[in-house]
Amino acid sequence: MVKIFKIALLLFLSLTILNCSSDYDYSPDVNTKDLTFTTLQTNLEGRTVVGTAEVVEFQLKNDANDEELSEAATFYINEEEIDSNEYTFTEEGSYEIYATINQIESNKLTLKVVDGNYVSVSTQKAVRGQTVTFQSFDVNGNETTQESTFMVNNNPISGNEFSNEESGIYSVKATYQGNTSTPTDFEIFTPKRKVALEDYTGTWCGWCPRVLLLIEEVEDVTENIVPIAIHNEDKMVFSTEQEVNWREAFEIGISLPKLRANRTDNISVIQDSQIPSAVDYITSMAGSETNNTIAIDTKLSRDKLKVNVKLLSEEGLNSSHKLAIYLYQDGLIYDQHNYYNTVEGSRWFGEGDPIENFTHNHVLEASLTENLLGDNIESISAYQTWNRTLPTVDLSSYADTANGNTFDPKRFGVAVFLVDENNTAINAQSVKAGENVDFDE
Repeated sequence: MVKIFKIALLLFLSLTILNCSSDYDYSPDVNTKDLTFTTLQTNLEGRTVVGTAEVVEFQLKNDANDEELSEAATFYINEEEIDSNEYTFTEEGSYEIYATINQIESNKLTLKVVDGNYVSVSTQKAVRGQTVTFQSFDVNGNETTQESTFMVNNNPISGNEFSNEESGIYSVKATYQGNTSTPTDFEIFTPKRKVALEDYTGTWCGWCPRVLLLIEEVEDVTENIVPIAIHNEDKMVFSTEQEVNWREAFEIGISLPKLRANRTDNISVIQDSQIPSAVDYITSMAGSETNNTIAIDTKLSRDKLKVNVKLLSEEGLNSSHKLAIYLYQDGLIYDQHNYYNTVEGSRWFGEGDPIENFTHNHVLEASLTENLLGDNIESISAYQTWNRTLPTVDLSSYADTANGNTFDPKRFGVAVFLVDENNTAINAQSVKAGENVDFDE
C-alpha cells in the first residue's frame, strides 16, 4: 500500500511539474537564463510585402549573442498564437507579428500580404535625393526584377532605381509577363529641424516656472522641440560635478532660470514680457528645412533599456560632429518655490510658495554618451545610414522613490542632440522608453 502511494505521489508531482512548465517557454537546447532583449526577423531579407503563396519563416534571436531562440518561442500574428515559426498567409491584408519567450516580448513586424505579383522597396522612407531601389516578385516569392518594367506614379522609369527632390507619397508598380503588380507606397521626405532646449532650473528657484510656461507655450504651437531640464542643487540634480561642468561649458552662471536653444543660443527670459517673443523665435526655427535627420529605436524589457540611434544626411557629416545622448524622466513630484504666488495674472498666482507636489518633466538623469557634451562620430557619407547601439541601461538605478515618487520605466525617455564643431545642436530627437521614432517624425 505504501509503495502504491509513493508511485501515485511521484506521478502527481511529475504531472504538476509538467503543467507548471507549460506556463514558460522552454527548450533544453536554448539558453534563456540571462535573456533580456530579442529581435524578430524573417527570411524575407528586409521585404515587408509578401505573396499569399509564400512560406514566411520567423526567426527570434538573442540580442546579446545572436543565438537562435525560435525553438523556444511563441509566435503571434494579429494577436493570435500560431503553432510554429513558419506561416503561409492565405488572405490579403496587413498583419502584425511578434514573439514571446520567458515573458519577454520581441519587436513587432508588419507585413503587407497581396494575392499577386508585388514590388519591394529598399526603404519605406527616403530623404529627398536618396536612391530607392525596387525589386519585383511573383506571388510565390520568385524574384522577377530583371524581367520587369517599373512605374512610379504610373510613369515608366529606366531600370529599378528612383530618386526625387520633391517630398511626398509615391507609388511603384511593376509589369511582368503582361501582369501588373499590386502598387507599393513609399515616402520621400524633407528633413525638418527639431530645436534642442536646455532648461537650467532648480526647485529652489522661484522664478524658474517662467521657463516652464515658455516651453509649454512652444509645445502648444509645435512638436519640433526636444527639451531637457538640467537641475541645480536640488534632489533631481543628475550629478553635482557634471552639472557644474555643463554650466561652465556654456557660461551659465548661478543665477537661474536660464534657457538655451540649440546649446549656444541664449533665450532671454529675464522678464515675463519676453516670453511671447521667445516663443515666436523658437517656433520660427522649429520644423525648418535642414539636411540631416535622426531616428531612435528603443527596447524596454522590465527595467532594462536598449537604445539605437541612427543618423542620415543629404550632404554627409564629418568627424567634427558629435552625438550627445541623454536619459530623462517625466513625472517627478517635488515642491517648487514660486515667486509668482503674489503676482496677479500669473498662472501660478495663489498657488502657494512653494507649490506643493509640483510635477517636473524632462528631468535629465544621465549622459548615455561617454562625453557629457557628446561623442565625436566617424565621417558619414551622403545618404548613408549611420547606427550606434548603446550599452544596456538599467533604469532602476535612476529610480526616485523620495517624496512619494514611484519607479515606472515608461516615464523615462531618450533625447539626442546632433552637434557641430561649434557645439551648436543642428538637430535633435527624442522618444519615450520602449518606443521608436523614425527619421523626420
